[in-house]
Amino acid sequence: MATGKQFKHILAAVDDSDLGQMALVNAIHQAREDEAKLTIVSIFEKGQLSVFDFFSKEKTTAAEDDVRRALDRYRKMAVENGVTDVDIRIAEGTPGEVIVKDVIPSVKPDMVVVGSHSQKGTEKYFGSQSSYIANHAPVTVMIVR
Repeated sequence: MATGKQFKHILAAVDDSDLGQMALVNAIHQAREDEAKLTIVSIFEKGQLSVFDFFSKEKTTAAEDDVRRALDRYRKMAVENGVTDVDIRIAEGTPGEVIVKDVIPSVKPDMVVVGSHSQKGTEKYFGSQSSYIANHAPVTVMIVR
């Protein structure tokens, strides 16, 4: 029987949705099993803000700060669950494209873990960001349901 690949660097693309959190749990498990580095990224979707919030520097900064606080919680969770090498990142834009075109090339993971659907946004209605990642990423992609 063939053995599974051991990963060295796992990228977890997460948000606060249930599936985003399941992606994080699975990424933590895989990183612990493989003794891999774990990078956790969340995408700040400025375009998802209301028109009024989009043009308010205070509201935009507060929304981005919420994402940063969530990332700090995710890092703490990973460390508490035995992952010794954890990095966090925030990126801005359309999640699938930003992850494939910007985050993966800069982070250089050998695996990406993502939930099958995002918390919000037009992708719920017009196509899946996880599908985009699976079809365009140059590395192994785990889609969590």
